[in-house]
Amino acid sequence: MMMDLPGELVKIYRQVQDHGRVESNLGKIRPMWEAYLERLQEESPEVNVSEGGEVVVRGELSPGCQACKDGMWDCIFLSNRCNLVCPFCYSPQDLPEEFTGSAFGSAPEEICANHLRTHITGISFSGGEPFLEPDKLLAWVAAFIHQCPEKYYWVYTNGLLAERGLLRKLGKLGLQEIRFNTTATGYDHTQVLQAIEIAAQYIPNITVEIPAIPEQAKKLLDCLNLWADRGVRFLNLHELIYEPGTNAASLRGVRQIFKTPDGHATEYNPESRLLTHRVIKSVHERGLSLSVNDCSMQSKLRQVRGRRRSVAPLTIEKYEKLVGEEYFETCAAYRDQEVVYLHPDEVEVRRESLAGWQFVRLRRFAPLEMTGKKDWVEFILL
Repeated sequence: MMMDLPGELVKIYRQVQDHGRVESNLGKIRPMWEAYLERLQEESPEVNVSEGGEVVVRGELSPGCQACKDGMWDCIFLSNRCNLVCPFCYSPQDLPEEFTGSAFGSAPEEICANHLRTHITGISFSGGEPFLEPDKLLAWVAAFIHQCPEKYYWVYTNGLLAERGLLRKLGKLGLQEIRFNTTATGYDHTQVLQAIEIAAQYIPNITVEIPAIPEQAKKLLDCLNLWADRGVRFLNLHELIYEPGTNAASLRGVRQIFKTPDGHATEYNPESRLLTHRVIKSVHERGLSLSVNDCSMQSKLRQVRGRRRSVAPLTIEKYEKLVGEEYFETCAAYRDQEVVYLHPDEVEVRRESLAGWQFVRLRRFAPLEMTGKKDWVEFILL
């Protein structure tokens, strides 16, 4: 067949063949997820399990978490500098320290303009440690809220530099949430606990967002009351991820491979979710006013699908259409070395004018970012 194809389509055909050799293991680990969900619902019936187990929460999700789970969130890096070196950190190490921006650009005006063409509803400011750049943090938060006041905004921090004056200014600007990684400072650092209490005076939603590290279960459980008493409303627990190219890659612990259909592979600790379940039960038994979000690898599948859909208006070609949430589909007509791409809905109309041409249907993953390469996954002769 390849001998009859133009060179352009030969390259696509070969990429599709390579994709066919990618072996996702999601089917293999699904029974483990289902067993966990069954046990969770049996022992903690107050937990809301939806979207086939991709959304698991006790209480309610913050608007930021809802945007994230729907893939309608953009994370803006103000700097890659940090005042700590956490062994569990899975921020990429290959970004320069001075990097500022997101997948949508490097300046507020550019990023906002691109957001307006997408389905993005939530925007976070992260790093590194964004409080290392207080003037930039205030300027960027102000710029975004001024240009896109309808979106939901939050900031990540380890809390060591979150002093009252800066928290008050962020609150006045309209920041809606601040997320503290308390694990970075030992869970109950006095200075961070004070920052949490102060932040609750100026910012509507206070969250603790941390990895669920099985070896530190006791410390985590011991701090639930401390956080709730100081105004924490949401608790986000991530599965511990050993992402290649990050600090976390060298951590010890139980490991389970996680390989998605697009070929991305990482490892995570499956015992993290068992700890999340223990936390949910403990919060319920103590009667704490904490919402607990199970931010699992399973939930990240929903996030990625939603991200592809959200970014689609910036990455789709005029001759393509979005199929489901993850794929762009087009058709190509070819004759000798000529190739003409057609929108799938136009093929039957164009067949008469392209008599003697051959047709092929093509599909590719909708990119996760504006500069994403064309990752072809299907090649079918028509």
